[in-house]
Amino acid sequence: MRKQLAEKIFAQGYPDAKTAPIVSLEDFFTGNTDEGSIGCNLLEHPGIDTFNNILWKIRGQENVQDVLVEIMEIEDDENYWAFSERLYILTSAEQDTVECWVNVLEPSEVDDEGYIFGIPPLAPELRDGYKVYSVWWD
Repeated sequence: MRKQLAEKIFAQGYPDAKTAPIVSLEDFFTGNTDEGSIGCNLLEHPGIDTFNNILWKIRGQENVQDVLVEIMEIEDDENYWAFSERLYILTSAEQDTVECWVNVLEPSEVDDEGYIFGIPPLAPELRDGYKVYSVWWD
């Protein structure tokens, strides 16, 4: 699974592209057991399964178009999964609602400024009235 994930990341121009690659929840979490891959700065990491389950619940909300994982780094060492410090929630919900959805994952910040490094080529077109919320772990 890691090899397939790496192929999707490199196909987006990583590491030379101006925008950071994004992948689906399926791509990021299937086969991922590396707690260092997301939320690695948390003192009490809730576990990869908790991240996965909560993000799938969010994606299943009626007013959520998608949840995408931004990839910051992927090492040559196959013992490590791709690393993410940010995900994007595409939704018509208000920011306080999004903050409640992700509260248990203890992000450093949630904002509605869109894609931080520009719109990735694989980003879907937003539905009318929807925003891109950035959920970030420092």
